[in-house]
Amino acid sequence: MRGVPEMAARLGLRRPVRREGAEQYLFLTLVSFAGTVMATRVYLEVTGFPRIGGGELHIAHALFGGFFLFVAALLPIVLAGRRVYRVAAILGGVGIGLFIDEVGKFITTQNDYFYPAAAPLIYATFLLAVIVYLRVRRRVQPDPRSLLLTSLQLMEEAVDDDLQDHERDALRYRLGAAVVEAPLEEQRRLASALLAFVESQELDIAPDAVTRFQPLLDWWTSRRDQWIGGRGARAILVVALFISGVRAVIDLGVALSQIGGVDPSTSTRLFSLDMLHLLVEGIAGGLLLAGSLLMVLTRRDRLGASLAEYGLLVALSLADLASFYLRQFATIEVALLHGLLLFGVVAYRRQLRADARAISSS
Repeated sequence: MRGVPEMAARLGLRRPVRREGAEQYLFLTLVSFAGTVMATRVYLEVTGFPRIGGGELHIAHALFGGFFLFVAALLPIVLAGRRVYRVAAILGGVGIGLFIDEVGKFITTQNDYFYPAAAPLIYATFLLAVIVYLRVRRRVQPDPRSLLLTSLQLMEEAVDDDLQDHERDALRYRLGAAVVEAPLEEQRRLASALLAFVESQELDIAPDAVTRFQPLLDWWTSRRDQWIGGRGARAILVVALFISGVRAVIDLGVALSQIGGVDPSTSTRLFSLDMLHLLVEGIAGGLLLAGSLLMVLTRRDRLGASLAEYGLLVALSLADLASFYLRQFATIEVALLHGLLLFGVVAYRRQLRADARAISSS
């Protein structure tokens, strides 16, 4: 087994290292991606789908998306710094949104912008990006090489006189660990020299950035844990899960009661897909209903929240995907509601784990 890493080192292969702040840049990409698609659809609907060009020319907005993607790819190659990475992330999201919005034209011989499969393809692309974002947000145990490389990325802030207290604390931890754990002597010497620089009294520490929304952020931070773990937030979450579950189960029951009167020889593929959508949505609704009842009737909050989380994942990944084909972008409101409920359930589960750790340590 020892020969595998040695061979990889001889071939110049290295384990990829996650960029410092990658989750923030990905979040900007996700927001700009979703915002661009929705804004483009609304703009085209309001303006009557205007055409740029004349005669034989038609400049599709996918070309503008390609331009933004081109700029987003060049910026981090040519320039350095967090501002550059943020701009590249936003431009990348805008470019993806403008490009993927016209996917219906690329998958049909009729160049059909309104092809029904376009909406679920756009939604599936966004879901894949969300999965990548969630994967990047997961905490991993860094190796000494990762600690040193991300420390070098953070040192950009010191060069720009923009290093803040929490960033210096992160540098202290990473460089201190690299001094002890780095496998090569020159890496340990580099980490030691950088740590001495970070610890020096002459290093200027920038004040924390203050934005116009800072008072609002501080207000939310001071009340977030109390509200998420409080009775009021719990009651609202449970009621929302219960109503969503009941609605999905009732819709499935109504559909099943009517299916007996359908002639199989005349039923369409669209009807079959609609029934499949209702079935998946009913399964998700059953999980939401069971989770909310467990939280209320038996006070088994952890199990109930787990079932609700699974139900919301089924709804977002399967039911809403089919709904985007059947109802197109009218499904956005439902998908947003499911996303908000999933955020609430995940936050509530995190609060439950924190409370359990606090009780066990006391």
